[in-house]
Amino acid sequence: MQLWEGVVWGAFGGFAMEALDFIIAVRRWHRLPWCVGASTLSPDRGARASPRGQQPPVELLAPGPLAYSVAGTLRILVGGGLSATVVSTSPQTASAWIAVLTGATAPLILEKVTTLVPLLVHGDKSLPVPHQTEGDSGQSWLSNGPSSPDPAVGQAAAASEGE
Repeated sequence: MQLWEGVVWGAFGGFAMEALDFIIAVRRWHRLPWCVGASTLSPDRGARASPRGQQPPVELLAPGPLAYSVAGTLRILVGGGLSATVVSTSPQTASAWIAVLTGATAPLILEKVTTLVPLLVHGDKSLPVPHQTEGDSGQSWLSNGPSSPDPAVGQAAAASEGE
């Protein structure tokens, strides 16, 4: 599959999801999607009671046709872009069906991937970081096991084991 084919099929997947959202809004609420307010999205379509001592939530305004169009366009572009990355990584195994599914689920895929990013960037701050000196490849720290080359960390660990 060519890269441009993956983009087109992914954009079609994003468009299909936007069309599905449009159809659901019209059939379920008998309104255009940009006229559906936040209160109509509750299953009982009634006012929700606020917890004691709290102000009732402010009614969110319907976004309007311009915001809905921008969101739809972004969904289609993101679907095409994510499908392009999938097709470019494995063009021999990519098919139109994979590109459409990737384009349709692009917001969900990106949401799940971004939940992993803080774990990868920040890491675990409680783990000791080896300090390398000139001529030291770090092998001595790795071969000593969980002890830390930092004397303060090693003393704290020994003190906690003695308690």
